[in-house]
Amino acid sequence: MRRVLVLAVLLFAAPALADEVMIHVGHNKLDPAKVTIQAGDTVVFHNLDQMPGGHTVVSEDGKLSSPPLDKDAQWSHTFDEAGSYEFHIKQHPGTKATVVVE
Repeated sequence: MRRVLVLAVLLFAAPALADEVMIHVGHNKLDPAKVTIQAGDTVVFHNLDQMPGGHTVVSEDGKLSSPPLDKDAQWSHTFDEAGSYEFHIKQHPGTKATVVVE
């Protein structure tokens, strides 16, 4: 019985593991266009298409920017603060995605 109690305490006291969410980047495409995550989660932007010079993912406020991503390259960011973060592809500025952090 004592082992069960210790195990239960450890399970409830353990910090929640952060999740990782993928957004696929392509020509005129960010998929999914909206994701909702929890504070502390990470979003991975994975470029699926070839683009001379690569695709660059940029936040609308200009505070976050990936390096140019070649085909199959990834860039990730961990979101620690709640809010709504809008992104676009620098080479395709009309292509947008939103990350909602709760």
